[in-house]
Amino acid sequence: MNRFFSLALRNVARNRRRSAITLAEILIGVTLIMMMNGMTSGFLRLMIEDVVKSRTGALQVHRAGYMDSMDAAPTQLNMPYTPEMLARLSAVRGVTGVAGRIMFTGLVGNGASQTMFVGRALDLTREKEACPRTGSDIRPGGAPLVPGDRNLVLLGADLADSFHVSTPDQKARAVASAQPDAPQLSTFVTVQSSSPEGRANALDLTVKGLTVSSLPIENKRVLTVPLETAQDLLGLQGRVTEYALGIDDLDHLDRVEEDLRAALGPDYEVHSWRDLQPFIRDIITRQKVVLSGVGLVLFTIVITGIINTMLMSVFERVREIGTMLAVGVRRRQILLLFVIEAGVIGVLGGLGGAVFGRTLVFAIATHGIKIQLSGTTGLSLLRPVVSWTFVGIAVGVAAVGALVAAAYPAWKASRLNPVDALRSL
Repeated sequence: MNRFFSLALRNVARNRRRSAITLAEILIGVTLIMMMNGMTSGFLRLMIEDVVKSRTGALQVHRAGYMDSMDAAPTQLNMPYTPEMLARLSAVRGVTGVAGRIMFTGLVGNGASQTMFVGRALDLTREKEACPRTGSDIRPGGAPLVPGDRNLVLLGADLADSFHVSTPDQKARAVASAQPDAPQLSTFVTVQSSSPEGRANALDLTVKGLTVSSLPIENKRVLTVPLETAQDLLGLQGRVTEYALGIDDLDHLDRVEEDLRAALGPDYEVHSWRDLQPFIRDIITRQKVVLSGVGLVLFTIVITGIINTMLMSVFERVREIGTMLAVGVRRRQILLLFVIEAGVIGVLGGLGGAVFGRTLVFAIATHGIKIQLSGTTGLSLLRPVVSWTFVGIAVGVAAVGALVAAAYPAWKASRLNPVDALRSL
């Protein structure tokens, strides 16, 4: 075996042009696959972080039965918002921030028309602990909610446009430059909702900013208010309908989720961002399927190139093969020789592609690529990322692929007739 391995290595080094072509095919293929995986993984991670750090938090805690309720936002399933509960959640390993919220529904109007809304009430003193990017979705001309704000509201951009509602600053600029037939803008809306017991209430709120999102429903239906404002509107002083949690590493999401369930017991339920944002989860799943399909195409191209190169090797070495068969080398040994040569080239090409591809990914990630996610107001840095697991898989696939590609040419070489092979030119 060692003798054939040494012979295979010499053959790889002796046929430099052919070996270089095969190595280049594998190296380029592995590099492209790693670059594609790095860019796609980086983009998907950016999407996840945008959802987690701007909207949902990594995890949320609700009363048992909340997600299965027939109501869109069942305020009757509320919880106490106390220092003891905050400390209980913060004590779970991996949790870095906890903030209380109220999700509620009702009617919002401008005095002339009204429509349904989904309201999100935030504890402005703690929200950034769970969602560090809260307030980054404000359209220019508005401002995010800050601690101490009362009776102010952020409206989804499409919702505000349909009501001809704007911030005071935007209205002032519009008035200064408006045409005679331009629609009149308002700076306030009336929000109506009901307490868990059914008591109706309404508040006039001043618009502080307009929010934009990659999710159309948020632009059309969602409004955001301070937690105290929603508690006054709904009669839920000292209570919330959910806790949003930030964690130290999204890779630990499942473990933290299980630890929270164990710490809280059956009276509460814990949901990850995947449960809360199925639309984003499905987009990510589709992107992974597309990535797998493109990777399969690249892999097929590489395999085809290796087959062609190995067949060329067989045709160029017909007399050599005939000589080995004539001096007593067995056909299975000829087969083994060609397979070993392909395996050596596959491993070397895979390792080279892995090193080169990961170096490129690291160089791009160091500086980042500025992109603007759909529905956002600012630029984000895309940083490609490739896991060491994927690096190992890429090298393994390259080696196995080279062996598979060499199977037919190697079999063809082992079946040559020695006499016919020695007669060939």
